[in-house]
Amino acid sequence: MYLILRPKAKLADSVACFQEAGLSALGCGLIETVAFPSATELLPELFEFNPDLVVVTSTVAADLYINASTHSKTSNLIFIAVGATTAKKLSSRHSKVVQARPSNSEGILASISHLKINKPKVAVLKGKGGRHLIIDTLSANGIEVKTFDLYERILLKEPYYTAHFKAEDIQCIIATSTEIIDAAYNYFEHDWLSKCQWIVVSKRLKQHLSALGAKNIFTSNGATDSHLIAAANQVKGT
Repeated sequence: MYLILRPKAKLADSVACFQEAGLSALGCGLIETVAFPSATELLPELFEFNPDLVVVTSTVAADLYINASTHSKTSNLIFIAVGATTAKKLSSRHSKVVQARPSNSEGILASISHLKINKPKVAVLKGKGGRHLIIDTLSANGIEVKTFDLYERILLKEPYYTAHFKAEDIQCIIATSTEIIDAAYNYFEHDWLSKCQWIVVSKRLKQHLSALGAKNIFTSNGATDSHLIAAANQVKGT
C-alpha cells in the first residue's frame, strides 16, 4: 500500500487518482495551507513592481492570484506555471502561460532562460519560505526579482488520515515537499520512515530525505498525480 503525504486539501483527489489507477493508497495530511490576508490585496503591489514575467509556484498561489485579479489589467504579462494544473488555472484567464518543465525550481529557471528576455523583472507568487534557488540564481545573474508570499504551510496539531493504517501495511511513502518530509520525521518513528521505500518529486528532495536517513528513494518525473502514479508503477515493478 502507498502512503501519500500531501497538504490536507490535496489528499482526497490524489488518493482517488491512485485508486482509479488500480493502486492501493491512503493519504496523510501533516500540513495545510493558510492564505495571508494580504493575498487579497496582491494586485496593487504587483502592478507597482511592473514585472515582465510572473512565476506562479503552486495551485494555491494560482487560486489566490485569480481571486485577486482582473483579466484586463494583466493580459500582457507572461506567466510561468509550476505544474499542469497551475498552468490550466492561469490559462483560463491569460493567453501567455508557459508550463515549467520539469515542474520544479530548475524548470522555472530553464523556462525563464528559454524566453530570452534581456534582464526581465520577475515576480514570484509563492508560499512563505522556499524557492531560494530561483531567487538566488536570478539575483546572481543581475535579474530583478520580487517575491510575494501569499500563504503559509502550517503543521496540523493532529495528522489527518483518509483511512486508518498499520505501519506494516505500507510498502512505499510518497512525499512532494521538504516541509512534508520534515513533518513526517517529526511525527512518525524515524527507523520506520528510513526503512521504507520512498517516492519524491525532485533530486533536491531526494538529497534532503537521504540526509535524514532514508535509503530507498525513487525520484519521479514531476509532482502531478499522473507522474506519481507512473513512479509508483515503476517502483511496484522492481
